[in-house]
Amino acid sequence: MIEYIDFHTHKPTAEGVITPRSFGIHPWECESEGAKSYEEFAKKYRDAFTNADIIGECGLDKCCKTDWERQREVFEWQTKMAEELRKPMVIHCVRAYNEVMDIRLKTIKKDKAAPQWVVHGFGGGMQMAEQLWKAGFLVSFGAALTDNKREKVRNTLRDIELPFMLETDTSPIGIEEIYAEAAKIKNIDIEVLSNTIKENYLSLYNK
Repeated sequence: MIEYIDFHTHKPTAEGVITPRSFGIHPWECESEGAKSYEEFAKKYRDAFTNADIIGECGLDKCCKTDWERQREVFEWQTKMAEELRKPMVIHCVRAYNEVMDIRLKTIKKDKAAPQWVVHGFGGGMQMAEQLWKAGFLVSFGAALTDNKREKVRNTLRDIELPFMLETDTSPIGIEEIYAEAAKIKNIDIEVLSNTIKENYLSLYNK
C-alpha cells in the first residue's frame, strides 16, 4: 500500500495524504513580529508551537527585505522553542546556508539529541546535500523534480543515499505526482519509495 506524506505544504490537506501540522514565523514576516524578548515571544506563541507537529517554516533569507538581524533573532527564538518542545523544524534558507549551518552546529554542540531540522524545497547539488547532512540536516525535495530542465536537483535525488522528504510547498502539482517522478528518477518501485519516506518521517520523532 502506498502512503503519501506531504512534508511541507501551504495547501489544504489532500484526502489520504499525511500532512504534518506546522507553525512558524517566516523570515519574510518576522519584521512585523513585535516581541522584544524570547520570554515575550514564547508567551505569545507557545500554544501554537505546542499544537504543531513541526516548527516552521522559519529560517534565514538574504534575498528578502526583512532586516537581517531581526531575521536571526526571530529564527534563533524558534530554534530555542523547538529544543524546549522537542519538535523538528522545517527550514527556509535562501543564500544563507553557512549561517543556518553555523546555528545548527551550535545547537547540536549544546544538545547532541536536538530535534531534527529539514531544509525544505531543496534544489542544490550533492555536495551541498552532504554538507547539510554533516551539519545535522535532512533535505526535502519538491515540485522541481518534475521539471526535466532542473538537472542538478534531479541528479541529486538520483544519487542521494541520505534520508530525505518530499513536499508540494506552494506548487499546484500533487504529492502523488512528485512521488511518481521521484520513484522514476531513483529507478525504484513507488511502494519502496513510500516506505522509505515513511521511515524518514518517523525518524524525525525518534519513532
